[in-house]
Amino acid sequence: MGGFIRFCIHRPVFTWCGVFVFLILGWFSYVTMGVTLYPSVELPFVMVQTRYTGASPSEIEQMVTRPLEDALADLEGLRTMLSISQDGISILSIEMEAGTNPDLALMDVNNKIRGAMHLLPDGANEPVSRKFDINAQPFMTVSFTSTMPETDAKRFIEDRISPLVGRVSGVGQVQVVGGRDREIHVILDPAALSNHQVTFRQVSAVVAANNITNPSGYITQARDEISLRLVGEFNEVEQLENIMIPTPGGNPIPLSLLGRVVDAERDVRAMARANGEPVIQMQISPQANADVVQAGREVRRVLDRAMRDWPDFTAIYTHDDTGFIETAVLNVIRDTAIGIALTALVIYLFLGKLSATFVVGVSMPVAFMGTFVPMEAMGYTLNLMSTLGLALSMGTLAMNSILIIENIYRYREMGYEPFEAAERGTKEVAVPVLAGILTNLGVFLPVAMMHGIVAQFLAPYAVTIIFATLLSLWVTMSVTPCMGARMKGGKEMSFASRILTGWWNWLYEGFKETFMFALRRSIKYPVLTLLIFGLMMFGTLRLGSLLGAEFVPVTDDGVITIDLTLDNNVSIDRTDRVTRLLEDFIDSMPEQRYVNNVVATIGASMQRGGINRSSVVIYLNNEIERPSTQMMADRIRPFLATMEGVEYAIFDIRRGFGSPIEIRVQGEDMDVLYSIAQEVRARGRLIPGIRDLTIQTEMGKPELQILPIRWRLAPLGLNISDLANTIRGYLVGMNAGKFRQDGTEYDILAMLDRRKAGDIFTVQELPIMTSFGLVPLKEMAYVQWRDAPTEIRRLNRERVVMITGGVRYITTGEGNNMIREVLDTIPLPDGYSFTLGGEEEFMAENFAALFRAMIMAVLITYVIVAAITESWAYGFIILMTVPMALIGIVPAMLVSGTSISLFALIGMIMLIGLVNTNAIVVVDFAETLRRDENLHPYEAIERAAEVRFKSLVMAIVTSVVSLIPLAFSTGQGAAMRAPIAIVAIGGLIAGGFLALLAIPAAYKIYWAIRLKVERKAA
Repeated sequence: MGGFIRFCIHRPVFTWCGVFVFLILGWFSYVTMGVTLYPSVELPFVMVQTRYTGASPSEIEQMVTRPLEDALADLEGLRTMLSISQDGISILSIEMEAGTNPDLALMDVNNKIRGAMHLLPDGANEPVSRKFDINAQPFMTVSFTSTMPETDAKRFIEDRISPLVGRVSGVGQVQVVGGRDREIHVILDPAALSNHQVTFRQVSAVVAANNITNPSGYITQARDEISLRLVGEFNEVEQLENIMIPTPGGNPIPLSLLGRVVDAERDVRAMARANGEPVIQMQISPQANADVVQAGREVRRVLDRAMRDWPDFTAIYTHDDTGFIETAVLNVIRDTAIGIALTALVIYLFLGKLSATFVVGVSMPVAFMGTFVPMEAMGYTLNLMSTLGLALSMGTLAMNSILIIENIYRYREMGYEPFEAAERGTKEVAVPVLAGILTNLGVFLPVAMMHGIVAQFLAPYAVTIIFATLLSLWVTMSVTPCMGARMKGGKEMSFASRILTGWWNWLYEGFKETFMFALRRSIKYPVLTLLIFGLMMFGTLRLGSLLGAEFVPVTDDGVITIDLTLDNNVSIDRTDRVTRLLEDFIDSMPEQRYVNNVVATIGASMQRGGINRSSVVIYLNNEIERPSTQMMADRIRPFLATMEGVEYAIFDIRRGFGSPIEIRVQGEDMDVLYSIAQEVRARGRLIPGIRDLTIQTEMGKPELQILPIRWRLAPLGLNISDLANTIRGYLVGMNAGKFRQDGTEYDILAMLDRRKAGDIFTVQELPIMTSFGLVPLKEMAYVQWRDAPTEIRRLNRERVVMITGGVRYITTGEGNNMIREVLDTIPLPDGYSFTLGGEEEFMAENFAALFRAMIMAVLITYVIVAAITESWAYGFIILMTVPMALIGIVPAMLVSGTSISLFALIGMIMLIGLVNTNAIVVVDFAETLRRDENLHPYEAIERAAEVRFKSLVMAIVTSVVSLIPLAFSTGQGAAMRAPIAIVAIGGLIAGGFLALLAIPAAYKIYWAIRLKVERKAA
């Protein structure tokens, strides 16, 4: 190490060439890295979706969901399986064990499903499986308005605009939502079908068979080959009426005699509006590891140019996450730059020399920029986690550089020449600096090697710190002494420096006198000192019980989502009217000037969408004076409470790991489950701080059931299938092939005249075609009303009803603790149980993994320190700084209102490596004095603390100051980065200053015991 330091001091050109290489490569790496909010994460989730149109939730559960669940039950690595059975669709969410390859999991699921296909009912579509990609969530939503007819506008967007956006670099998937779709209806007259003895199914099949184009082979000649194609498709809709339909009498008749063909639109089951105007939405998702910010800019450029070419369209950017992502990530870099500037300022205040300030002002940016090189090589993006790791690692560099700079100045003040002072000063603290670097590496290696979902989030953070720490070692041992040897100035500060730093030196000297008095008392009464710190630790742990817990801090991203649920028998028009009332209220609010866009979706707003549900999303602007999303939501809630018959839930913060409150009631009987859920909801709503408790499954949906009288069907020439198809023809229709025009394909739907089924009270009068002519439905079936669930959920093959909600003024942990107390008071029948899921479940699992990583980090740190100091005892003494840090962490969190979260915990892990450095410096120098100058251990530890006091105070103060911009910054993303800085500041102050009192006391006790043992042995 000494030879390397000497080489760098005497070869400045070589050293600066290394600096320039890292600066140049770092800049090119920085400009080529993508920008995303979070790291790329692969979740071990597979979604399986199966459609069976017309089936009720109960039928879907029995005929589709259960067979698929049984087939997937023995899937290797299966962790949980959640199924949702709704009208006409089955959705399975399969979670695999952490570490499972999602691609292999998808392949295994597909293999299992193929083996169960024969168990599914006829008419059910083939199950569609796909991975759940958290990175493929839309980052931009564009709403289009047009003067064209709605069906033409949607087709134009799908055919012309969507491909333009899809070709933008970084864009993965483009999905068009809303609008109206063209559909060709063949409306048949039941009386005409009965007169000609033609069934509804026969007509559908004939229409589909007579409107196709197929390749018919080829003809090979001596010199060429000609392909043959049968062109049997119609070019105009009206031509479909000329299709000849066979009859039992042998005389085909044209379709026009049985009904009419109408160029129509699909039934309206969903609507979308932006700022009160009907729109067609385009949702744009990114590719993996793409530069989302650059992709967003390019999409805007492409669409702005397209709108100039197509004046019939107007594009409204109703949601653009790229602004939040860019600001949140770049704010970290901004705060880091401010921290570097503040660090340089503090060094100037301590040393009063611009040359020392210049050293830090150069060395820290070199390490900062150089870290981008390995980050880019690893394929990392500039995201919240990687930039936080980069920002926090600057504290390590500042601490090490200050130790060296201050020691170089100490040797120069002792009369050494600049080059010799630089070499001696650097070599003397090389071991403590190396120890600090190794402990940092030891702390973050367990984090980098974690498994599971949270590990994928933390890996870029930990690996970035490892890269930055290694680079800081090179900067500290080469650039800092090289520049330190060439620092100008003598022992005395200039007149200007004395004027500018006099007040600071006065404060420092006063603090030093006070602290040295306390230090001498702690060394004189070591047992009492440790006892006092033990009591402080006990009190801190008691205070820790006051801290709340949440997985990630509450983040205001300027988006408020309001989900409305009306009675499940309302029409889409009624849902639309209620939704408009909410839109009008938002438009009339005084805070409306802070609203950019209001987007309403009716009928397909959520995973459990239906025509009785809608969603209103409010996008706020980024003005500093605007109210927070939570405050805005609080002002909307009183209006929602006045809407009779409307259930609502408001989501006013950015979350990605489930609902803060999720209560699962499991059992078999849906009626019992729902009644228990109602009681839980009623009691939960009385808990202060619990908001918007909603039962995810609704009961009481009116269902009209048709019960066939089997013995009457056969004499009428019918069976159950014929009856079902006829009724379905009246209400839904049957697919009758495709109609192609101008390169576009449209569905043909054959249906019976709906005027016969326009009223639910006339269903029993529906004319059914039989061998004896038309017969009313009531002659062959009973019609009855029954309430049914809107959906049936099953968790691990057992029925479940979920109650979800949010929290306000309390944390997720506090809310769930109060929910547990309520659940303990509710008696349950045999076979029924409560469990908590959502964010609480995710938090418990991943916090446990983080605590294991923390324990491993402490053990590795102990081994490293013991190895460097060549003493098991010194390793234990130095490690006392870790629990000492808690004395500062807990009060800092309580005062700032910071909860225990993912970001707070990784801040604690970071401190394990940082707070040891000061103790290592003191103990190492004390051992040097004891060995080289034959000082008594008591005298050695006191002198070591006094000599190193200034450098240690400088290191602590500069580290704390460099974190202040992160801790107190505002703007987007501030809530996520502040907890790490607050924890680090509290821990550094306590683990730094208090450790300077506790470590000498522990050192004295150790030597008192050791000397006593040695005297007895002698």
